[in-house]
Amino acid sequence: MTRGGGRRPERGNIRAAGKGVATWRDFAAVLELWSWSCGLSSDGTMALAPPLDHLPLARDGQRPGLGATLENPWSEMAPAVVLVSAVLEASAADIGWLAWLDGSEPTVVRREALSPVEPTLIAEFPEPPEHPMVIHGGARHDAWGLWCQGRGIRSCVVVPILARGKIIGTLGLASSSAGSVDHEDARQLELVSSSAVHARTYQARLAGQRRLFQEVSRTLENALALDRAIRQPPTYQEIARSISHAIDSTFCLIAIRDSEGALTLRATAGHRPPRRSGVTSWPLTKLPGCAQALRERRAIVLTFSHHDLPHAPERRALFGPTTRVGLILPFFAGPRTQGVLIVGEERRTRCQPVSPERVAILELVASRIAHILRISRRLEYERLGERRRQRQLAAERQRLAREVHDGVGQALTAVLVQVRNAMNEGNAAREDLQVLERTATRALDGARALAYGIRHLERGMSALEEARSFAETMLRSVHCRLSWTEERNDLKIASRVLREIAQVIKESITNVARHARATSVRVRVEYPDGRIRVTIRDDGVGFSLHEAGLTSDGLGLVGSAERLARVGGTLDVRSARNGGGTLVLIEARRR
Repeated sequence: MTRGGGRRPERGNIRAAGKGVATWRDFAAVLELWSWSCGLSSDGTMALAPPLDHLPLARDGQRPGLGATLENPWSEMAPAVVLVSAVLEASAADIGWLAWLDGSEPTVVRREALSPVEPTLIAEFPEPPEHPMVIHGGARHDAWGLWCQGRGIRSCVVVPILARGKIIGTLGLASSSAGSVDHEDARQLELVSSSAVHARTYQARLAGQRRLFQEVSRTLENALALDRAIRQPPTYQEIARSISHAIDSTFCLIAIRDSEGALTLRATAGHRPPRRSGVTSWPLTKLPGCAQALRERRAIVLTFSHHDLPHAPERRALFGPTTRVGLILPFFAGPRTQGVLIVGEERRTRCQPVSPERVAILELVASRIAHILRISRRLEYERLGERRRQRQLAAERQRLAREVHDGVGQALTAVLVQVRNAMNEGNAAREDLQVLERTATRALDGARALAYGIRHLERGMSALEEARSFAETMLRSVHCRLSWTEERNDLKIASRVLREIAQVIKESITNVARHARATSVRVRVEYPDGRIRVTIRDDGVGFSLHEAGLTSDGLGLVGSAERLARVGGTLDVRSARNGGGTLVLIEARRR
């Protein structure tokens, strides 16, 4: 009987409500489409989905389909949904399901929105039958019969899903009309049940591949990004910490082979890295697994038990007594840089046999370590070469500056001394000698400026470095020693702040060179609490702040204070005419 009370369609000519006429031969084509949609070939192995024009034809010459459900073989639906939809399409049932015994949510598909069987009730299944079961009306009073009665199901077929001789789930069809399904449906579902196992296997493999892909992507792009390594090469410890966090292992180690054939531990990281007894280097002859990995250039997987500790040299040296699985992955960053990435796992839930895919991904991670080490070494070579070039340029600039200072500067100084002596002795008109004095002074200042400029031909010198070089040049010309101390600082400082502070330092050094008659000057640069502080102290004769006139531009103090005020800074000058020298305190915010 059909749902409307008429006769059930003949075998092989089953009417799917609202879908026309379908046959189990058509279902075979639909099942093949499902296999393509989930990436399985006829033997259960992975296959590529074909183009639509390559799909098999049904009896009427049309492509098999489930309406919007299977029109696209690349549909984002889960393979289980596609399978149940295909089963339902080739039957006269209202609802189909696929359920597993592991507690996961069952897959339930309903044909018609107006079906009296509610999909949400297709749950809490009884124990799977050992053989295919067909239920009609209230003919059965066992667990499945009562289950059907409680849900308004008049006709039902249930097939157990077997894997390696064990029941792992059920595949079924149900209808609110009696006689809609029978033993022929049960036989067909029994044939389809093996495909459900393939689908589950495929989904598990796909989920595992996605996890591995996400893991390696996170590791390579976040932990071991090449662009970051180019900007700032990481240390061994930073690499180990990044890898351990990305692959979520119990611990990981990085060890490098030295020129004497020993393996030296460079970094450890992870949730529980093994504790060391002070030994961080071992001969490779005592580590056969590491030696084999480096010799054969392939990963070595070690599986430990509680009984092999006395006979496992790698376990004693590199792993721990509770380590269950260890992987030794070699990497080669050049003929002189070889090492191993060692990954250890103690958690039982993550100690299943290591898959080839995971080993391949970890080998890719190890090769990325080699890439980063090669980049770091190349950058270090370039930095060393650049430092050598800068030293050569600095030496040449110093030589030219000395020639200018010793040649032109000394000659002009001698002229200036003679002019002043003549003025003091009255041997020439004072006005003429004053003109000569001013001319010689300007020439001497020009020689000093030229010497300073030669020393700073390079580009990119920071404002503080320029101020320091200016101080060295100016104070050397008056035979005054300079002691410059600067704290190491990796914090960013606004370029405008640095420029203004550098100008004030130059002005202060100029005052020392012209007026202080000092023998030594000490400059200290500090970075306390988000600020930059510069202290300039000399042992000169000092001066009276009142006489210098803070209300005028005496000694450039007012201009310096105004410069610092523009960047939120302050200038504090302490001095007196008692030979105690002068203290200049410059302070401003870093940003």
